[in-house]
Amino acid sequence: LDPPEVLADVAVLVVHDPADESLAQQLIDAIQPRLSVPVCTGSLVAKAEQEAKNAEVALLLVSKKLEENWELIEAVAKILPNSLVPILIDEAMANTKDWMGALAWYISEDLFINFCKPTKDAADWVMSEAVAAKGRAVGAPERRSFHAFLSHEWGKDKWVHKMAIELALRLRDHDIDVWLDAQQVSGSIHGSMADGIDSSTVFLVLATKGYMEKINTGDRSDNCLKEFQYAGNKRFDSIVVAALEEDMTKPATGWTGRFQLALTRQAPVNLSECSNGTFSDEAIERLANAI
Repeated sequence: LDPPEVLADVAVLVVHDPADESLAQQLIDAIQPRLSVPVCTGSLVAKAEQEAKNAEVALLLVSKKLEENWELIEAVAKILPNSLVPILIDEAMANTKDWMGALAWYISEDLFINFCKPTKDAADWVMSEAVAAKGRAVGAPERRSFHAFLSHEWGKDKWVHKMAIELALRLRDHDIDVWLDAQQVSGSIHGSMADGIDSSTVFLVLATKGYMEKINTGDRSDNCLKEFQYAGNKRFDSIVVAALEEDMTKPATGWTGRFQLALTRQAPVNLSECSNGTFSDEAIERLANAI
């Protein structure tokens, strides 16, 4: 008789868009017999975020629908940043260079597992990567250096945060490594932010009226203000302002209060002429040169 198979002790979370429910179930059916603990799933933001807190590895089912569901990706990525495993279930997404938004930001540098045809070999590969991802997550992350720490508000409906992700992706094309919250925060939020600013060459402000209001209001519990004040002490001579709104391109008339006083010597880089959530190549080039 063959010896019984040793079940893997890995807490797995399968993350998928609601439209990919049937494919998610196929994956679960393939890997559950090999695991000693039940597989959990998350297709809605709140549930996925809760399940991620008890998981060790997240399998992200990569499809066009998931790419559009950036909040779901980010909800899991901010909790399990070092143990995300992309599982391709949509052949149209096979070229990682075409990935966009949160999908591109969090996992585009990882090799995906092709599960478009759910074979035994594909399931074996999924299990191998899940165990490896658990091992990666156990190790303490090494401190990295960054070219820029990107400080920004999230904005109404998180539109500023979406633009921040887009900006970080575009700067990556210029070999500029950007510290961005959610992806880089681990452990203490304040400690991670301080480490991020200390290990970045430039403090990059994504300027909006909302961000300026946070600085001028002086709410000491607000993370934007904490970052701004810390950078003012540590990086006062290495601050770059990227104006996301037209008023923010005019320091003399558009800037007010503490924000204006702290940045009087800064000439903002104009990023206000973005369309359809995309920055022009010229604008990114200007910002890359400023950094």
